[in-house]
Amino acid sequence: MNTAPDDPVLIDRLAAEYVLGTLGGPARRRFERWRSTSTLVDEHCVAWEERLMPMLRRLAPVSPPARVWQQIRIRLGLSVPARRSALHMIAVAASVLIVVALATLWYWRTFGAGHLSQAATISESSGTLMWQVDIYGGPGEARRLSVRASGLALQPAGHDYELWALPKGGAPVSLGILPYGQARTLRALTSAQQQALKRAAQLAVSLEPAGGSPSGQPTGAIAFVVPLQTLG
Repeated sequence: MNTAPDDPVLIDRLAAEYVLGTLGGPARRRFERWRSTSTLVDEHCVAWEERLMPMLRRLAPVSPPARVWQQIRIRLGLSVPARRSALHMIAVAASVLIVVALATLWYWRTFGAGHLSQAATISESSGTLMWQVDIYGGPGEARRLSVRASGLALQPAGHDYELWALPKGGAPVSLGILPYGQARTLRALTSAQQQALKRAAQLAVSLEPAGGSPSGQPTGAIAFVVPLQTLG
């Protein structure tokens, strides 16, 4: 696949593996090409980098006492010549555990914490529900976006519907491609998206080329403009 997929769930999973370093070989090189050409892919990578890297930098390296390595060798029945190999295996295992712990902590902080802070209902003029938008986070801080499509939210041929935050006094900020047919999108919000939502009283939906706006701003017809409610 030479072009980036338009499935936000798949992109977010690959972006997580890419930032954590577990995506390797040809798959990593292909994903890097996608990131250089796709705003959506880059946004997911930035979201992971902004939340994961600060935690990694706060981890101070700790050198265990020599007696610890000696006791490990004794328990594993390793001879002295095997010391370098044993230490290498232990270092690799420790690195894997750190990555898993960081990923778990980031997932809990991003997707497990917070409460419903903002919401919007996108409906036809007849009242038919198309999408339900929910934004979760701490007080005054958006962290993740959930969008659930109704069965009537269908993808237009050759196009996509894109969701935008409309901050007061600023340009629209993309919140990503909308899902279709009772699907649900769940994604972390970038710093730019969080700031836009803090200043936004409305959301908009535009009709864009497949994969989203090529310019970072709405280029097609505006299909919906709805109020964004701030919840207690």
